[in-house]
Amino acid sequence: MKKLLAILIVLLALTACGRPADNGDAREVSVEDLTIVTPKGAPVLAFYDQIGNENYTRVAADAIGALWTGDNSPDVMVVDLSSGVNAIKNGAEYKLAAIITFGNFYVGSTGHDDDGVMNEGDTVVLFGNENMLPNKIWHYLYGTDFDENLVYEADAQSAAADLISGKDLEGNDVDYVFLAQPALFVALKKNENASLYADIQEEYRNKSGLDMIQAAVFVRNDVPEETVSEFLSRLETSINAAIENPELAAEGLSVYTDEEATAQYGFNPAVVVNVFKQKNALGINAMGLGYKKAIDIKADIDAFLSVLGLPETSEEIYVR
Repeated sequence: MKKLLAILIVLLALTACGRPADNGDAREVSVEDLTIVTPKGAPVLAFYDQIGNENYTRVAADAIGALWTGDNSPDVMVVDLSSGVNAIKNGAEYKLAAIITFGNFYVGSTGHDDDGVMNEGDTVVLFGNENMLPNKIWHYLYGTDFDENLVYEADAQSAAADLISGKDLEGNDVDYVFLAQPALFVALKKNENASLYADIQEEYRNKSGLDMIQAAVFVRNDVPEETVSEFLSRLETSINAAIENPELAAEGLSVYTDEEATAQYGFNPAVVVNVFKQKNALGINAMGLGYKKAIDIKADIDAFLSVLGLPETSEEIYVR
């Protein structure tokens, strides 16, 4: 019921923006009038300067799937790359425009492992299930050597609890935990014996020669090319400005504070901005925020999708 309510609220909000029905042709719409939907979490950082924009809506990730089709689907949607590509394959009238997050996965050590080296026999925690990205990335990088001692927790927060306590939710000792930022940052603050063991972005690049890819920007087919171009140019500029000066992101996110901020963004802004200021092993911010036009890195995208068992993309689905 809560999920249905969230979806209905988003649809009503988009309807209120006066969005005309899709007739298959480009329509007149300015950058300021574009309706934008992103999931709560790290992608919100890319839109730190849009928090006060009444056309920008943040929803739970599992509410986005209902918005791909229909007259009130938003002009711009941010979602994980594979979900968006699959939606287009299934008929969604969108094109892939840009990639804005390039991985925020890490492995933390609980401090229990005597030799301090992750190897066969060590217990490793992943979050999600066997069909989700952490499991697929893990097996791409490390194979099946750890399969007998893998523990799956429901989400990054549960995995972080394991790193904090050194035990899984059933009370069994664990050695290493695969999780995402900013959950890692919080866990390391709460357990002085825990430490960062591996930067998954570095491991992925070392093996594939490419960058990891997560959140992607998709734009409706009927948005004029000029408007799309201007929107993407502004987005690239604002993201690069925040990377150079994270205080800009902090200022933009200050529209909401405390519990209301967590409800709006899906994270505590103070924690995320602290993580944002840190660098990962590749020299980019630890949240993985960045900007690349999708068509320019099609080879990277196809290589990443192949890790997930998906076919390569057609150039027809890209914004040129």
